[in-house]
Amino acid sequence: MKIFSRIVDPTNRLICWIFLITLCLSPLIAQDLPTVAIMEFEPSGMSETDAANITSRFGYELSKTNRFRITERQMMEEILKEQQFQLSGCTSSECVVEVGQLLSVKYMIAGEVSKTFDLYSLHVRIISVESDEVIAQVIEDFEGSARDFITGTVRNAALKLAAEARTSRSSSSGELTKRVVTKTGQVSFTLNISPVNVFIDDNYSGENNTKTVSLSLSVGDHTIKLSTLGHQDYEKVIYVLPDQNIEYTVEMQQGITESVSDINTGIVVVRSIPEGAGVYFDGLDVGTTPVQIPKAGTGKHLLRIEKTLYHDYLEEISVQPDGIIQALAELDAAFGSLTIVSTPEGAVVSLNEQIKGRTPLTISELASGEYEISITKDLYHTHTERFIVIDGSDNTRDITLLPAFGQLIINSKPSGATIYLDGQIKGQTPASFSELPSGTYTLRIEMDLYQLVETTILIEDGKINKQDYILEPRFGTLNITGTPVGAKVMINGKDAGALPLKNYKVSAGLVEIAVKEDMFHDKTLFQQVNIGDIHNLDVQLERHTGAIVVLTDPPGAAVGLNNMNYGDSPKILKDMPTGLYGLAITHPDYLSVNRNFSLALNERKEFDIKLMTYAGSIQQEIDRVKRKRNINIASTSLLGITAGIIKTMSKKAYRNYENETVTADALDFYDKANSLNKLSGYIGLAAGISATPIIKWQIDIGKLYGVLYGVH
Repeated sequence: MKIFSRIVDPTNRLICWIFLITLCLSPLIAQDLPTVAIMEFEPSGMSETDAANITSRFGYELSKTNRFRITERQMMEEILKEQQFQLSGCTSSECVVEVGQLLSVKYMIAGEVSKTFDLYSLHVRIISVESDEVIAQVIEDFEGSARDFITGTVRNAALKLAAEARTSRSSSSGELTKRVVTKTGQVSFTLNISPVNVFIDDNYSGENNTKTVSLSLSVGDHTIKLSTLGHQDYEKVIYVLPDQNIEYTVEMQQGITESVSDINTGIVVVRSIPEGAGVYFDGLDVGTTPVQIPKAGTGKHLLRIEKTLYHDYLEEISVQPDGIIQALAELDAAFGSLTIVSTPEGAVVSLNEQIKGRTPLTISELASGEYEISITKDLYHTHTERFIVIDGSDNTRDITLLPAFGQLIINSKPSGATIYLDGQIKGQTPASFSELPSGTYTLRIEMDLYQLVETTILIEDGKINKQDYILEPRFGTLNITGTPVGAKVMINGKDAGALPLKNYKVSAGLVEIAVKEDMFHDKTLFQQVNIGDIHNLDVQLERHTGAIVVLTDPPGAAVGLNNMNYGDSPKILKDMPTGLYGLAITHPDYLSVNRNFSLALNERKEFDIKLMTYAGSIQQEIDRVKRKRNINIASTSLLGITAGIIKTMSKKAYRNYENETVTADALDFYDKANSLNKLSGYIGLAAGISATPIIKWQIDIGKLYGVLYGVH
């Protein structure tokens, strides 16, 4: 039972005055935030201490929304104590309102919290002290731990109550109710004529000047009449369905109708902050702000202004005959801002399963409500949480993503081994993988001549897994020397290098060794190699040979091969190594003869050379043609140089012509430049003609050399 007394202890009135002064000044300090006091929640199935703790946590979460200025608990108790007001048993709305009146707050919050086994229930309501109305309430159920209930459910209840609570204010036209949540539906009429006068529920709403009449009306029964002179009225009773658009095609029939000329009208001008809001005059869509309604019927009308991300604005206006009403709607935002940053950056952000972008991400106009935030990034665990955005709030979420990867370091002795993870090549040792997805992997390390390593490893979140292996050898060593140096060595069909071959590792077993070189006979041998063996082998290749026969007329000429003297002709040289040779035949009384040739395997190369004196020889003819060619080259070069000098003189004369200011002198320079330029051209042409025989003589010299050296 409530016990109430208005007897005030004079010794403590000062506290009351301080509290009242604080309440009067607080709008200037708290930016006109409405005041609210929170009653301790009534417990059921739990102790009063637990209920008090839950009440405190609720008040803390509500204060963070910045929607209300919350009366401190200690001050609230002092005031009630001075008023000798007993809170015990104060659970009814009437009692709660009386407490609010004593505290001079605008709203009171009361509630109940209960526990049945692991099921928690929280019922919270906010009550207007002025009107005794419950303006919003939240009921939350939760099954789980007390910790999760307090940190999750209680917090959500506070946010929801802040988001759903509606306030009101007055305007010059009367009481203006804002943030009204009204179920509406649409009705559209497509007409065969225009304009028409629109009546909604027997109230004249104005003239529609198009052949489409669009109405947005509250859910329920409505009477709609369309009227125009010379046609029968169209009237229909319609039950407007929520969030549905009902479409009608209307043929206005000719006939007698009531005259609407005597209807009194006024003008309504509607503006909004921000602009671009949709305006509905008694449900009739009249455009977007700023908008003018030139023929608004006299009487009371409901003006509704809507804009995405803003609360609906409702105002009842009264239109006077030939009056002008200026309506300004300051729309309250139905959105807040949300900024999400993450470590690391670049994570994908989803709100209610819709991708919004990557972090850092700011959504400046996010519709108020509850969202499930999901933040995902490759190699990191997905972060999810539920968050409530309330009107006008600026929210920042700073998320540190937990890695879903670890680090793997692999070393081997010797290094250079191939690494396989789950059968895929990942590189060679030593190797480090800094972001390897967590999980179990099959690791295989392979290296020629070493024992295979295969094992299972575990990569854990944020941890380093270091693996060191000493590979067991399975090879022997070959050292191969011999001749010729540089001969190609093949081991088991693979190129192993060239002679000499040192410290070549080979798999244990029977090894095939092949040594090859051009102009030499190949050699193949087999060697049994055991692990750890060292084998020293010497391989001598036999050279390919052929024969060279040299005859001269007259005999007795010196025979040289590759700058080595082999005596006088005639000469038969057997077992000569195959390859390229340069043959030189010299005699003191005859011209020298040179031949280049190649000797193949088992080939017999024979030369029968007739020596000639210089007089009457081909060499003499070659020298004669060369002299003629050289003289012609010299004369051609001289003509070309002369042409170049004269060309330079011509350019100089032309520059003097361009720079000369005296007309007579300028004309002299111009004539001189033209004369020199023509002369340079003539001499250049002569040089070109003079060069023509050079080409013929060069061809003749080539032919003579061909005859001299037996080239055809």
